This record gives sequence, structure tokens and C-alpha cells, in this order.
Amino acid sequence: MKIKIPQISLLSGNKIPKLGLGTWGIGGGPTKDHNNDDKGQNVIIIPGFTSATDNISFKSLGEELSAKGFNVIKIAWPYLPEDLGKYNFTNTINYSSEVISKLENKGFVLLGFSMGGVIATKLATLFPTKKLGLIVSPYQAGSEDDLSGKYKEWKASGFRIANSTKYGELKVPFSFIEDARKYNALEMISKVDCPKLFIVAEKDTKVSNNASRKLYNAAKEPKEWCQIPKMEHKYQYQSQEMIDKVNAKIIKFINS
Repeated sequence: MKIKIPQISLLSGNKIPKLGLGTWGIGGGPTKDHNNDDKGQNVIIIPGFTSATDNISFKSLGEELSAKGFNVIKIAWPYLPEDLGKYNFTNTINYSSEVISKLENKGFVLLGFSMGGVIATKLATLFPTKKLGLIVSPYQAGSEDDLSGKYKEWKASGFRIANSTKYGELKVPFSFIEDARKYNALEMISKVDCPKLFIVAEKDTKVSNNASRKLYNAAKEPKEWCQIPKMEHKYQYQSQEMIDKVNAKIIKFINS
């Protein structure tokens, strides 16, 4: 069965994968001085929980990378917001895997934001990834600490009302967390050999710095820890200055 995912977008590049799975938007092509083949011509962005691919932080990052000649592919989570019963990690991993398998240039950089970082880590164990960037990412959604704390009410009621900037109020079933518990980045990150960047928000109240450090410690070299002062989990709503600061760290990592 085909999945309609209008939020998928290919910001730059000359060809669109014919997946039969969604609508791909296409923007300007690579710059003439494009010479990034050894650094990862494709940059794949995996958003976080209920986040759309046209989120302000992804928009500016995509534009900056595109201007530097990278093909930027922003992958939306399938079934959001049309069918939240099927909105989960497994379907997103399967869909992302199909997108990646159709790319002509097999070299790519993976960037995972928040819960999208767990998915990006899983994908990095399945495909030859040149670099992996994890931005304000937990190691698992639905850990035992989560279930006894911030997700306790979600489990008890069977659903959670999540407010999305793009989609408004979403009633997400607890089956989302039941599926998410199948994926623990602490068990996967040691299998990822490529260079890794961990961007951590000093003022993060969603993902503790201790949780981020635990994931970082489980990763093998080469790896980089980057804790940004005053940064919050939803840094895209702080200021353009903070977005620019995070984007600069990501772009420096990709270009290094």
C-alpha cells in the first residue's frame, strides 16, 4: 500500500527518487563549485516527535547546506498527522530505508533531531554512513525512567495530547511509545563507525545532559561532544541567533 507523505522534500539536486511513496519538492541545484563527494553529497535530516520538515530550523539549515552544494533530503515521519495509529518509529525507519536505498549517490550524512536521532542511529547501522549528527537526541523514547515519570500519564490514559506548531493538537496513542521501546540507541551506537557529533543543549528539560552523556560514552571514536550554553531543547523558538549557532556547528562538522 502506498503512503502519501507530502512533507518529504528534496531541497537540492537534479533527480527525485521514484518511490511511489510521497510527493517530493525540488529546489535549486548544487552550486557550480560543488566538490563535496568525499564528504557526503547527500545530507539526510530526520525530524523529531510531531515535527514537520518545514520547521524553521530545518529550513535555514537546508538552505545553507544547499547553497554549499549538498543535496538535502528531509524525511517526514509517515502517517503524520493523518493516521496516528500508524505513526511510529518502525514505519519511519522502514520508509527512510526505502528512501536511502533509492539514492544514486550512496554516500550520505545523517542528521537526527530529538527522537529523530534514535532513528538516525538505527539507519547508520543499516547503511554505510559517512557522518552521523545527533542533535538534542535521547537514547530511547520510553525508557523505564520515562514510564515512571513524564510518560506515566500517557501510559495510564492510553494517549497523549501533543501540540504541533504545524498540525495543532494531536492525540498520539501510547502504541507510539510501545513501538519506540524497541529501539535503544545505547545498544546501537557502538556499531556506528563513522564520525559522530553530539549537540547537547545546556538548558534541555526534555533530554537530560546525563542521558546525552551516557549515549556519547557508549559511542566509539571518532566522536565530538558539543554542549551549547543557554541552548534549550526547542532551540528553534529561542532566537535566530541560536539557530545560526547550531547550524554553524553542524555545517562545520559536515565539512570537516
